Amino acid sequence: MVQQDSSTSAIPSGSKTVFPEDRFAFGQVLSGAVVEHDFLIDNHGSVPVVIEKVSMTPPLLVTRMPREVAPGAEGKIHFKLDTADLEGEFEGAISVSLDDPALPEAQLIFTGRIFPAVELLPSPAFFVAAQRGKQKRASIEIVNHESEPLAIDKTDQSAARFTTQLETLIPGQRYRLTLSLNPTGPAGRASDTILLKTSSKRSPVLNLTANTYLYERVHAFPEALDFGSCCVGDAVNATAVLMIYQEDGKDFQARLSTDIRALSLRSERGPRGDRYQAEVSLSLERIPAGLLQGSIFVDTNDKQFPRIVVPVRAQIVQR
Repeated sequence: MVQQDSSTSAIPSGSKTVFPEDRFAFGQVLSGAVVEHDFLIDNHGSVPVVIEKVSMTPPLLVTRMPREVAPGAEGKIHFKLDTADLEGEFEGAISVSLDDPALPEAQLIFTGRIFPAVELLPSPAFFVAAQRGKQKRASIEIVNHESEPLAIDKTDQSAARFTTQLETLIPGQRYRLTLSLNPTGPAGRASDTILLKTSSKRSPVLNLTANTYLYERVHAFPEALDFGSCCVGDAVNATAVLMIYQEDGKDFQARLSTDIRALSLRSERGPRGDRYQAEVSLSLERIPAGLLQGSIFVDTNDKQFPRIVVPVRAQIVQR
């Protein structure tokens, strides 16, 4: 439903031009709706006010406006917003340039929220991380904003990394898709696509992203270090922070080493005895140009994970 929210704008001292309303809020509309509104301009002076230029945030358009507003008269600047390609919060800024020395430029706001025909809440993506052997799941609700009931034809989205389950909360209107991470699946990070076919003409296919991360009891974060592009001879070292965790650990011991001569490591054990924080520094003063590749080796007192390896990469370039 479109709602109007008006507020009286301040009138600069000596100004002959008044915008009774400097903000229009259209509330919430379905994507594809066209919202139109008139901003009024009053001339309280004794000579015409010329509208020199109007600029605005796309896709806002001016469809009608007067060239000038006569003394004692009221003018209307008509704006149109096609929401077909919009979604979420919209805040359009409008600037009206005038020949009034006391008000050479007026700022107007055109704001509201556009929601899709079928909305995925809280977002169209799953983010699920868990330690191997432990259950973890997350859910996304599918909300139908169209007048016609929504049907979802869900094919089997089960995979080695996760399984999904679709529940009907309100038939034709609201559904819940739950992703369960496989506690014995492949380790590491992955980003997979889940496609749901629907009966909606506007949204016949829903595209969801499944971001999953299954990590071992002893693991590094990040799993690899990439310093990116670095210049030969820089006096300032390239630095990074590496965390080493033992889940539920109390007397975790770790020793770090590397096969990269230009890399220095300084580690400190956390107060709870379950992690180490390492400052990793890459010296660029005496390093040749080219691709630098190597590893950081973490030797631990964990019998199941006595050593983990963290790949390191940097592209060294001439200044």
